[in-house]
Amino acid sequence: MEWIIIAIGGGVGATIRFLVQLWIGKKLISSYWATALVNVLGSLMLGITSNMAIETSSLLTFITVGVLGAFTTFSTFAFDIVKLIEIKKWGTALLFINVNLMGGIMAFWLGWII
Repeated sequence: MEWIIIAIGGGVGATIRFLVQLWIGKKLISSYWATALVNVLGSLMLGITSNMAIETSSLLTFITVGVLGAFTTFSTFAFDIVKLIEIKKWGTALLFINVNLMGGIMAFWLGWII
């Protein structure tokens, strides 16, 4: 039964990520910064939910594994890095890596201590 909860959460998270990336893309921000935003925001939300006293583990699984697991995206992060390197945007690639990794860790920590 738990896999159904995760699948539903995954559908919700992937849809929200798609809408966020679509919206940001229309605001003249490159798609890779949309990836960074969802990864950092997802890390913040994971920090908050991981440290909350959620009574049912099914709800926690729905949010953390399902919604946030699909909302954040390591594969798109890797794809974006390769694309930036291919077009020789070395500085942007390094900044993008740092924003995703350090920003994600700091956002998770902030969410954890809130």
